[in-house]
Amino acid sequence: MKKLINVFLLSCFLFSCGQAQKTDKQIIQETMQAIEVPKQYKQEPFYYVGIYSSNIKWELFVNDVQMFANYQGKITSLIVPLNYNILGSGKQKITFRIYPPNGQAVLGKYATFDLRGEYYRDKRNMEKYDSFLNFKLPYGQVEDLPYFEKSFEFEAQVPYQITGWTKSKDLTKVPDLEQKVVKKIEALRTILENKDTEAYFQAVMPRWKEQFICLYATQEEIENYLQEHSLTNGEVSKIFDDIQILPIKDYQIIIEPNNRLVKLRQKNWNSFTDGIKFKAIDKEDKKKTTGSYFFRFHIPEGSDELEVIR
Repeated sequence: MKKLINVFLLSCFLFSCGQAQKTDKQIIQETMQAIEVPKQYKQEPFYYVGIYSSNIKWELFVNDVQMFANYQGKITSLIVPLNYNILGSGKQKITFRIYPPNGQAVLGKYATFDLRGEYYRDKRNMEKYDSFLNFKLPYGQVEDLPYFEKSFEFEAQVPYQITGWTKSKDLTKVPDLEQKVVKKIEALRTILENKDTEAYFQAVMPRWKEQFICLYATQEEIENYLQEHSLTNGEVSKIFDDIQILPIKDYQIIIEPNNRLVKLRQKNWNSFTDGIKFKAIDKEDKKKTTGSYFFRFHIPEGSDELEVIR
């Protein structure tokens, strides 16, 4: 009997050794086989907004889904691609919300927010573009306001049509939504802590599939993107050492204006972080730093489970 037990334990050990962890190359190959490379078009229209701001906090929404935010109140100058929230051709809506910087009750006379919208007929030729929106926060008219919001509409023509949140449940009617979101976030925290790239890819693939379509991604671009997002050998691990996924605390549940998307927001001193925070050591200057993995969820029609989207 003892001999049989030893043989059984040895066979179990050999079997477990045979289940070697997959390499990034294997995971990427299997992932590429499971997804469809987006169709390539003769022209690939692209929409952007350029934003310059100072002395304010702000949020940018496209079709009632947040695209970007600046909660630090610092000077920003950036370009935001809009296709990610353009589900198909037709009327689109841009909304921005502006708040006072920390310690101020009103926007003040130094509040600055300039926004310009640009349309490129073809992503492969970024030299020719048309402007579809220009806005400057009017000096002298907003300094005594505690808040400012404005929306614009514009027409977009794109060759694709994606589902996005058009077939998602109204989250205001979902019972125990907070518990569901926290449970989902904790499951993703475990994946990040374990550096389980395969599980991570599976969790975020519903988001990426639509992202690849609206950004006109080629097979090579998708493969490079997957490599960059590996939890063991991707861009984050190349930039940082001693990455530690932080626990969830001091949070609130935020439902997007369309009531179809939800995220978990954590307070971060005088600012906020949406998603899961981590701390690490910057490899270049050896200083402590923080970062985050962003997740937003919806519940597809016919399901009761949260799924990563946008």
